[in-house]
Amino acid sequence: MIKEKTFETDELSINYAESPDNGPPLVLLHGTANRWQSFLPIIPALIDRWHIYAPDFRGHGKSGRTIRYGFENYTKDVVNLLEVAINSPAILFGHSLGGRVALKLADTKSPLVKAIILGDSSLSTPKGTGGMSTGFSQLLELINENNSVHDIYKALLQREGEEYNHTSVLSRAKNLSMVDPMVLRSILDHPDPDDPESHFNGYYPETHLRNVRCPTLIIQAEKGMLGNQEIQKALNILPEAYHITLKGAPHEFLTRESEPVIKALNAFLEAII
Repeated sequence: MIKEKTFETDELSINYAESPDNGPPLVLLHGTANRWQSFLPIIPALIDRWHIYAPDFRGHGKSGRTIRYGFENYTKDVVNLLEVAINSPAILFGHSLGGRVALKLADTKSPLVKAIILGDSSLSTPKGTGGMSTGFSQLLELINENNSVHDIYKALLQREGEEYNHTSVLSRAKNLSMVDPMVLRSILDHPDPDDPESHFNGYYPETHLRNVRCPTLIIQAEKGMLGNQEIQKALNILPEAYHITLKGAPHEFLTRESEPVIKALNAFLEAII
């Protein structure tokens, strides 16, 4: 059984889910506008072997709201979790934004990190323009125009088409209903990662990659956001890295068939403990 708990930082409360202590700590870090429940499809396959911790980032799920969102803030909150709630080196599995946080921590907080798993997380310096800007603008508009999970669900179905996976759309609608719109607003207002006010300030993937010394698994969604050149560059830099491609999978691969993900995770995790 997995239970939700909270811990207090000097700014706000962070909600997180924790499983029974059945093994080494495994921290699951979700992507932007998601919450810890995005990992529910794979948690049952991991819960008997690992001690799972899965936080909601600030402004997401049941975690506290604030006036300040950004990469450095999310990173700081995870450091608090590692130091206060876990207090031993952990394996970090991050999807998208969560993978960026995991990569940064493997560089700057290496004693706290035993290994990292990057789930279709971009390994290029973020640009809050172009497709990213359009995507987050559309999400912000959707949240602002719809007041309930059901309304968001219907709007997503209309946007994605009736052939879309209804279960994943419902989960996405619930996640979006529980995100602070200011999270998305902060991404759109300051797109330049070198701007101290930018949501992306502090994430410099090539620098982080060159400083990582722990084992790393890169999970690429074939139809996701992680390009082959990025992966090859990372594999050339990292001292112990592994790579798997999920055939036909979108960026939100956790909403699709879970068996390939679980097989990849188990092979990696069992090899490094």
